[in-house]
Amino acid sequence: MITVSNLAIQFGKRVLYNDVNMKFTNGNIYGVIGANGAGKSTFLKAISGELEPTKGSVTVSYTHLRA
Repeated sequence: MITVSNLAIQFGKRVLYNDVNMKFTNGNIYGVIGANGAGKSTFLKAISGELEPTKGSVTVSYTHLRA
């Protein structure tokens, strides 16, 4: 599961996101859609840890599977 809590991303004075809260649960498939320049790639970079958010947190919980 991936939990996004109070995520904010800002570049200089330009606020891209503010107070984003989402929960991606196991067993589901999600898509990110939006116009060019809307911040889709930036959001995915924040979730993956490639980009540090201005505020908030991203938590990844792993479920271990056994054979």
